[in-house]
Amino acid sequence: MLSRADQRKEQDVTELEGIVASMPTAGSGMRGVKRRAVRGIQQDIGAYGRSVHGSVVDTIGKWILGGTYPPGQLLPREDDLADKLKVSRTSIREAVKVLSAKGLLDVRRRVGVRVRARDDWNMLDPQVLSWHPDVGRDKELIGGLIEARRIIEPAAAALAATRATAADLARIERAYEGMERNLRVDLAACCEADLQFHVGLIAASHNVVLKGLTGTIEAALRATFTITNRLVTAQSRALAAHKAVLECVRLRDSEGARTAIVALLDIAASDLDQKRLGNNALKAAGAKKGNP
Repeated sequence: MLSRADQRKEQDVTELEGIVASMPTAGSGMRGVKRRAVRGIQQDIGAYGRSVHGSVVDTIGKWILGGTYPPGQLLPREDDLADKLKVSRTSIREAVKVLSAKGLLDVRRRVGVRVRARDDWNMLDPQVLSWHPDVGRDKELIGGLIEARRIIEPAAAALAATRATAADLARIERAYEGMERNLRVDLAACCEADLQFHVGLIAASHNVVLKGLTGTIEAALRATFTITNRLVTAQSRALAAHKAVLECVRLRDSEGARTAIVALLDIAASDLDQKRLGNNALKAAGAKKGNP
């Protein structure tokens, strides 16, 4: 169910639409007034509608990723979902369109709306990842993210070592310095600088195909950042590896850059494994405590 605030916004949308429909149009002056009023009201409807629409998308997305509606299962009828979430049928339809575009739902006439197979889900969409109840325990997903990085980033690093311009090197160096500067004082800024380091490295490859995969790397990095909240330790271990990559690119050492980025990815994979093992140990300890 949506929050009270979002339910109220949904009611406001309906009321505003009613105001538009009921305004008088007699006389040229009134027609001008109505046009101006309609424009303002439509802007309000758009703002309210986007907020409610986003909340509905998030709610249903979390239900699907959380297993409330597993792959292959039909969602409740449109009317039932609208009643459950206290929103209009229009909001449900718009949410279904968004979730279908992200590969989560399949809409069939006279059949209904069915949750698609997990393989069809766009798991590199940041919004989809945000709906995952526990990315850290999804071994298949995390393994896939690391594998994707192992395929893309070594090639990008090797090319960057031969193609990076002075501006590219400056961008990568700024990102590294941002990591170094913020490591112990601003975790969010350190993560953002880490992200910019890898994005800058791919851009420095000057390969249009690899640059098109920047979104994949960005989504993979953001997902792993949400898992390893203890990034002070993780980033401390990885900082020297980032420096090695930077220096190899600066020295035009392609093979060295490739080797350095592989070492960096090994650190990332190791840290994720330790995090997952820690989560499993905590889960086992909790189960043991609950069943003496």
